[in-house]
Amino acid sequence: MPPNGVLDSIERRQRFKPTETGNYLHMTRRFRSVAIAALAVFALAGATAPSFAGITYNVTNDTAHQNGWSLNGTITLSGTGTYSDESAFTAWDITASKTGSPSHRFSNVLNVAWVSAAGTLVATASDLTLEGGSRLNFFSMPPNLGDLSYTSEVSWINAGVNSYYKGRWGASDQWLSEGANAFSPSVDGIWTLASGGRPSVDTVPELDPATGRSALSLVAGVLAMIEQQRRRRATLAT
Repeated sequence: MPPNGVLDSIERRQRFKPTETGNYLHMTRRFRSVAIAALAVFALAGATAPSFAGITYNVTNDTAHQNGWSLNGTITLSGTGTYSDESAFTAWDITASKTGSPSHRFSNVLNVAWVSAAGTLVATASDLTLEGGSRLNFFSMPPNLGDLSYTSEVSWINAGVNSYYKGRWGASDQWLSEGANAFSPSVDGIWTLASGGRPSVDTVPELDPATGRSALSLVAGVLAMIEQQRRRRATLAT
């Protein structure tokens, strides 16, 4: 018969460490796996940072000079700054609409579409402006149609008394506003072509290296803690 001390030790083990059956061990391992996977997902999700692909503006809808048409859409540039050509334009999607007439779209995703600019364009955190002696044109053409008379355009030409603002498609001008007051808003001869600037977020987030390392360290720490507990249980069971 074992000594009383040995019996007390066995009783304490049974009281505080119940026998782990096969089902219990299986459920424990499964819980650990799910918990580790969930922790990794949440940790790495917190480590991702949005990738900013420029700045996007809402195009100005100058209804007073558009012959009943409404102009809505966005213009995206690679960033803020002062530009003398179209090199900073990365995307645009503008639609002209009018009650009783088919709408017309200008977009860089269309088959034949391009943008042209010259002079001084200033992109700030809030607005896109066109200074005097400058122009901005968005063009599109139906695919497989070589007749340039069918080229569609929205054009802002800021040239003092020779200024004009035009929307043209279907081989005719849909609106044409001319003269020093051809477009608004205009302050001291500077036209605000678009406003409401905000960072343009890329669809694919970037993994921030520093935060990513912290997330992986957290996962590694949890794994080490689980392994330490497993070894402690194995020691107590012997």
